[in-house]
Amino acid sequence: MAQDPLIAALEEDARNQASRIIEEAQEAREAILRQARGDAQREGEERLSEAKERLRKTRAARINTARTKAAGMKLGVRQELITRAIDEARKSFFSLKGADYSKLLSHLYGELERDWARARLDEAPVVRVNPADVGIIRADGAAVKPDESIAAGVVFESADGRVRFENTVSSRIERAKKNMIPAINEMLFDEVLS
Repeated sequence: MAQDPLIAALEEDARNQASRIIEEAQEAREAILRQARGDAQREGEERLSEAKERLRKTRAARINTARTKAAGMKLGVRQELITRAIDEARKSFFSLKGADYSKLLSHLYGELERDWARARLDEAPVVRVNPADVGIIRADGAAVKPDESIAAGVVFESADGRVRFENTVSSRIERAKKNMIPAINEMLFDEVLS
């Protein structure tokens, strides 16, 4: 019987140890669950933050793309309007008749004659004009040749055809475009393109 109290004490001690082990396991389980919940919450917050940052970058990229496209379209419309304005100016010169047209052609001829004299004093030019304009030009002894490809203007060429000076409405407009486009843009849109 002496064994009974010893066995009972051992059983009691085993129960106490089992109870402590169960409590420690439950506490460990709770700590692990708290840690897992905290880790999951932190990971969720990090992922949410990363997703928000990706979304912000995507939004900014799309806004920039839309702004770039809009600016391109705006520039395209401006260029089209400027081109139309230049074409209308060209048409108005081509539509000149009578004394106004003769005055324009004589002015273009006179400018070209001065430029030719400064560049090639020793050679008389071959003067090319539209066949309809042959009677308008007073070439002072230079050979005047009709040329269907010339409209509203005068062309001087050397006898061998190597040197060519052109003073037509179209060539002057092309040379003046560099200065005309910003000026027209400013008149039409109140700002200058850079």
